[in-house]
Amino acid sequence: MANRQGLLPSIASLLKKHGYKVIKECKPGLSGKVFLVKNKDEDLCIIKEINCRDATNLEKVQKEVEILKTLKHGYIVTYVESFEDKAGFFYIVMEYCAGGDLGNRMNIQKVKSFFEEEQILDWLVQICLALQYIHEKNVLHRDLKPQNIFLTEEGYINIGDFGCSKVLDRADAYAQSAVGTDLYFSPEGYENKYNSKSDIWALGWLLHDLCMLDIWADIKKRRFNHALSINGTIPHISERYSKELRKLISQMLSCDPKDRPSAAEILTRPFLTETVKRNKKIPEVLEQSLKKSINAFVKAYNDQYKNFEALVKEWGETTDSLEDMHYKATAGSLSGAVIGTAGGVAAVAGAILAPFTLGASLLVTAVGVGVGAAGGITGAASNITDSVKQKSYRENLEQIEQKYKSSSEPILNTLNKLRGVLGKISKFSIFARNVHSDNTKPAWEIGKGAADCATGAMSLAMLANVGRIALQASKIGRAVAAASGVLSGILVVVDVIFIVKDAKEIHEMRKNWRNDDPEKVKSSVLKSIAQMRKTHKELCKVLEDIKGFREELKKYTGQ
Repeated sequence: MANRQGLLPSIASLLKKHGYKVIKECKPGLSGKVFLVKNKDEDLCIIKEINCRDATNLEKVQKEVEILKTLKHGYIVTYVESFEDKAGFFYIVMEYCAGGDLGNRMNIQKVKSFFEEEQILDWLVQICLALQYIHEKNVLHRDLKPQNIFLTEEGYINIGDFGCSKVLDRADAYAQSAVGTDLYFSPEGYENKYNSKSDIWALGWLLHDLCMLDIWADIKKRRFNHALSINGTIPHISERYSKELRKLISQMLSCDPKDRPSAAEILTRPFLTETVKRNKKIPEVLEQSLKKSINAFVKAYNDQYKNFEALVKEWGETTDSLEDMHYKATAGSLSGAVIGTAGGVAAVAGAILAPFTLGASLLVTAVGVGVGAAGGITGAASNITDSVKQKSYRENLEQIEQKYKSSSEPILNTLNKLRGVLGKISKFSIFARNVHSDNTKPAWEIGKGAADCATGAMSLAMLANVGRIALQASKIGRAVAAASGVLSGILVVVDVIFIVKDAKEIHEMRKNWRNDDPEKVKSSVLKSIAQMRKTHKELCKVLEDIKGFREELKKYTGQ
């Protein structure tokens, strides 16, 4: 295989084409390389690279992707997208969990002390809620282990790495293949049989390891205990944990799958009632984040929206003025009126401004502009800077650029933060699907944290629309950020609007006056001005979208 460092630039280039920027290469997984990346919204994601040159591998990966596409749950890592390259590699983009995996968390904890039972029960219930969800879809995980269970930034569980998963035709069917890590391997797995109760066996051993970090950390003891359990010897659990938890673990590690409780049955255990109630809803930490994010966005909107609106209006007026001045400068230059140098206009090498679209800055791709003056060839921009009108326009545009950042960034930054929280909350909408018969209250409870929010309790209607609202916020954010890139480039236009042109430029301006389509004109300067006008038009739509977004939030939150 080629050297990693040699491969990375080509991988980075490929991922860039799909809208991802490589932050770093992570520790490789069993299936291949893993990259931490940022998407167009500046969100962190994980991308798994899988070698699919072998047809069998490709089929396996495609099946995994089909499984992932169907799963949306608060305690399961979210699938984003997937794509292939020509070299036979497959890339799966997944949600990034900033808290690392449970294995790392256990390594840290074993040095300190032990896990409190409340923490273990929270994780148990979160995993069971996820398993109940996939098992009802006839999906088996088949590789539950600490390294495949991730923690979010907020500290709750996300089950990931469904590479060994399999969809069954019916819930009680057996998958006829042996996969998974041996330390969490079930007795029936050795007979090439696997069903939903095999995931419960793996979870039983995971609970053992959370309770007995000292045994888990000693690989020889851990393997010995696992070998005994295959023959029916239940491993010891410290008595610091409740009798109910210890009994549950022993039942989950029954050799006969029929004697193990299902995920749904585990969730009905009386000693887990409060834990289930606490976790079968939006996590309180997300409710508090939502409160803060909404408050921050509302403040930014109230403080800056009017300024932003006025600035967009000024953008449009300045664009029109630039076009007017370019017309007059070009017309005047034909009679030698613009640059009154001793030698007149001797030569123009030309300026080429790269055509660009929303999201890309204006770039100077050739700086060969020059005019013949008495003392020789000097840069056109240097000569033009002496023009009072040109200087005035540049100062005006520089002020617009500064004011644009100060008025748009608070709105954009708070909007992006709110979008991120809404995206996380949308994963928990499954807990709000069942409603009481009177259709007035959700079957799940909104936690105290949300009820106490200044924004008021989140309504079921907002939860149902949270995905769409987050998508709308993303669209607005990209447009605002892209316009900033356009604005940073238009200063170049001012330096060339006085450059000597010919009658063709006049004709093109007359034919496409107040044009907002860069493709309709050939002149590089006119393309730039048209792009400015197009961006102004798009910003007007952005203003409407921001205002609409604000009104929708008010409808749901009362704030």
